[in-house]
Amino acid sequence: MGVLDTRHTGRADPALVRAMTGTIVHRGPDGDGFFHWPEAGPNVALGMRRLSIIDLDTGDQPIYNEDRSLAIVFNGEIYNYLELRAELEQHGHTFRTQTDTETLVHGYEQWGLDLFAHLRGMYAFALWDANAERLLLAVDHVGIKPLYLAERDGRLLFASEVKALFADPDLPRALNLATLDTFLAFGYMIGAETLYDGVRRLPPGHALVIERGGEQKLIRHWNTNYLAPPERPHDIQAIVAEARERLRESVRLHLRSDVPLGLFLSGGIDSATMLALMSQMEPGKVKTFSVGYDVGQGAANPDDETQHARRIAAHFQSDHHEHIITAGDWWDFLLAYVYHHDEPNANPSIVSLQALAELTAQHVKVVLNGTGGDELFCGYRAHRRFPWLVQTAARLDRVLPRRARHTLIGKPWKTLEALYPAMRRVRFVGALPAYLPEWRALHLPLHEGLRRLASFEGLTFSDTLRDRLYSADVRAAWDRARHKEEAYAAIFRRSYTDDPGDMAQALHIHTWLPGNGLLAVDKVTMAHSLEARVPFFDPPLVDFAMRVPSDVRLQANKFVLREALHADLPDFALQRPKQPFGTPILRWFDHDLRDRVQAVLLDERSLNRGLFKRDALETLLRRHFNGQVDRVQVVFRLLLLELWHRATIDAPPHIPRV
Repeated sequence: MGVLDTRHTGRADPALVRAMTGTIVHRGPDGDGFFHWPEAGPNVALGMRRLSIIDLDTGDQPIYNEDRSLAIVFNGEIYNYLELRAELEQHGHTFRTQTDTETLVHGYEQWGLDLFAHLRGMYAFALWDANAERLLLAVDHVGIKPLYLAERDGRLLFASEVKALFADPDLPRALNLATLDTFLAFGYMIGAETLYDGVRRLPPGHALVIERGGEQKLIRHWNTNYLAPPERPHDIQAIVAEARERLRESVRLHLRSDVPLGLFLSGGIDSATMLALMSQMEPGKVKTFSVGYDVGQGAANPDDETQHARRIAAHFQSDHHEHIITAGDWWDFLLAYVYHHDEPNANPSIVSLQALAELTAQHVKVVLNGTGGDELFCGYRAHRRFPWLVQTAARLDRVLPRRARHTLIGKPWKTLEALYPAMRRVRFVGALPAYLPEWRALHLPLHEGLRRLASFEGLTFSDTLRDRLYSADVRAAWDRARHKEEAYAAIFRRSYTDDPGDMAQALHIHTWLPGNGLLAVDKVTMAHSLEARVPFFDPPLVDFAMRVPSDVRLQANKFVLREALHADLPDFALQRPKQPFGTPILRWFDHDLRDRVQAVLLDERSLNRGLFKRDALETLLRRHFNGQVDRVQVVFRLLLLELWHRATIDAPPHIPRV
């Protein structure tokens, strides 16, 4: 984290940076470090909190090059640091520590901005180049580590968490109405957007270079890049063999640590893959950790995967630990999660992940997890539905003009859209609800149809619901922000592919993954001073997955992964159908937590925010809690928004016990 004075007025205050580090001690309780460049011209102050993982004795930051003209503060891990160190030493560089951080300063000296092509890891860093009077800010290829930015009065502030930026008392706390609809529609934020007015995220796979005169240049250093079909391998046996070797190599690198490691274990194939490979490489029993739910006697609990996790743990003889939480526990973790996540994220399982991180941090300092298996190896239904959508839309284009398609498909959608919440509540029999997103997508432009199909936006926060619920101010902001749809079309242009299977993968990697999955894992684990590692996102493994022909990836649910691990996993793990990491939120909101949820949302503070029409909000909540419709996803998003508003906008945040 740090401050850059872009107007050369000497306002990069080291005391402010110390205050910023004080807000995120949980990210690094093992120490801190500071750097200040007070010379004439650009004025910069850097700070960090250290979570000691590699080189416990001499790895304190900032880290410098030989003549101290380069200084870096860094959050993350460079897993191939030993190989990079050997290569850089051959080029004549002298290392003073054993830490992975030092490879970044020498790598920048050697390769400049081509450094990123050499890195295998997760990172967010700030590097000051005194000779060029240049600041380089960068995040890793897929956004495993976040970096937030804010500019005010000639100062650029940057930090791993938003709360650190607000250590500056001059930075206003305000909701960004232009991005509110993004959260309500998706349940998370997309790209550089945040819910805070004036705060943005550095996008994944990007670096920001700030030159002496204050000029800023945003550089993309990684992108999804799909080969043309003739250049792709089609030998399935060779593809499967390479997938296994790439996975093994990634796990081997991700096990580099000077402190104990463990694994988040669900009942699915992704974390089972990690356990299988870790068990082959670790000398002792792997420590594994799972979370489950106590929903009361006699209540069915289809969301609980603990029995499946136990079976996998027993097969590999891991040292297994469980955290079984009640509705009351979940509510307490929800309040802590709202603070630590900085922005609301409407995936209720992330709250459970907060509980899992608490348990894990009592035993290890580093935890591997299976995030990314679905994105790389096409585990989502949307991956297989995209080709159908493109082919069907092409057929319709040949026989129906756009206006006729809107009449025949779009208008009936409006009726079904209105009925969908009631259909969910009564457990509508049949396949129609599952195919409503595809129906709607057929009358939309391709990029918009794909986006809505992937996010289920139309079923959670529909245009009809917006019309009923949004206040005039929110509606006006939403209308002004509609130009952002172009950003989704640009995703596909940047991915250099016309293949619908590739489009599906690119969409998830560029939107859902950094805005939801990876960001959530970072926030909830670092809240407990726990480092989370994601072996599925080793860059060579990601690049390999993008070379696999989409018809091979889409043969069956994660076909390549299952074939690659056929000899390593038991049949019961390979054959188990996909099950999301769920939470019994509908039952809890209907019973155990009903009064708490209503107390928050029907409180005068909530009703008087001016974001929603009061009568419409009260009607929505009444119909949901009376059992007329299932709006649990909408209710959860509104609840998170209100709790976030209270914790961050209404008053300076406090640090809760977690």
